[in-house]
Amino acid sequence: MKGAGVSVEDRWHHKGTRERTKDYGRGKRWRVRNRGARTQSFAKQTAAKAYDNKVNAELLKGLQPFDHAAGKILFSEYVAKWLKDQIYDSGAYRSVESHIRNHLLPTFGHRRMCDIHTSTVVEWWAAMCTKTSRTGEKYSASTLESVYVYLGSILRSAVGKVIAVHPFDGWDVVIPKRDRAVRDIWEHERVTTVIGALPERERPIGLLSATCGHRPSEALAVALEDVNRFRKEVTIRHQVKRVKGKLVLTPPKGGKTRTVPIADVALTALDKHVAEYGTTTIRCTCCQKDWQIIFTDPRGKLICDSEWSKTFWHPAIKVVGLRPGRTTGRHNFRHYFASRLIEGSQRHRGASIQQVRDYMGHASIKTTSDIYGHLFEQAHERARSLMDDMFSADVYPLRTAEGR
Repeated sequence: MKGAGVSVEDRWHHKGTRERTKDYGRGKRWRVRNRGARTQSFAKQTAAKAYDNKVNAELLKGLQPFDHAAGKILFSEYVAKWLKDQIYDSGAYRSVESHIRNHLLPTFGHRRMCDIHTSTVVEWWAAMCTKTSRTGEKYSASTLESVYVYLGSILRSAVGKVIAVHPFDGWDVVIPKRDRAVRDIWEHERVTTVIGALPERERPIGLLSATCGHRPSEALAVALEDVNRFRKEVTIRHQVKRVKGKLVLTPPKGGKTRTVPIADVALTALDKHVAEYGTTTIRCTCCQKDWQIIFTDPRGKLICDSEWSKTFWHPAIKVVGLRPGRTTGRHNFRHYFASRLIEGSQRHRGASIQQVRDYMGHASIKTTSDIYGHLFEQAHERARSLMDDMFSADVYPLRTAEGR
């Protein structure tokens, strides 16, 4: 590594001589060149050596040299550039932009990037953990985790460009655990009542989520080619999402295609719907193939999930005395499907956690366990009770008492 002062060059004289260069008398005399750092020029040799010493000190600490002047950019300006480089669909982009606007810009927006230190982040995080929404409720653990990750990603991308070191990499932050357990699984009667309250044309959409576990946007993307009537399976390949203001077919969440069994009642409902309303051929932007989409609006266009919910789902759940909200969305049908898989019936054994993970399209078993772990515990308790009933107390203890 170069020592202090070795990187300092005299622009006005040739190296080691008093012979003047062609730049003599023009511009700043002293120039500092360091690998990985922006070349800087100074009028005085003392200033040049001070800068060179600073850069070399950073190298000794294992930091990547960068242009310190660039760190004067405001956080709000840097974030605007950062967002342009991210690849999100329109829905995800709106979510990220909203989190940044509501939770990061109020604290960091007016600050220069070089002025964001660990203490700044610690103070912000403490405020976030006690911050309440407009309804007076504290923000969920998932929201806190998201904004923390976004801030970390933004600052990590700035290292070596406008900041020397990440302000909180290695900081042992405590993020509240997500309480993902589903505590209120809808009863079968409620599910069937809500499905019955939907208009006849829309009924199969809700039925698919309740009997096959489709996510709301996935149920709207089912194609004729997805259904295998011989094997009684449906493959979930797409979802309907709004990208750049246009509804299109995109891969499911996480890009994870899955195949699940389809009940006869759902097959019959799909056949009846196709016979009455037909299908619409729509080209997928991700796979560049044409698909015969089963559910479209009367104009033959893809259906927007949020608009469908407002128009059909909200009136349907009001029939059973529920109010539209975060806890009464269409995911309740999906949770109902998972709970029936786990519990099984007298004739059919419940599904394993691995099967539930595959049918639900979860990224990992941990996700499945976090959401439905309490249902598996209940299934274990039922199994224990079943064994107690089969091996009643007046049989086995008697034999052991006799020493047999």
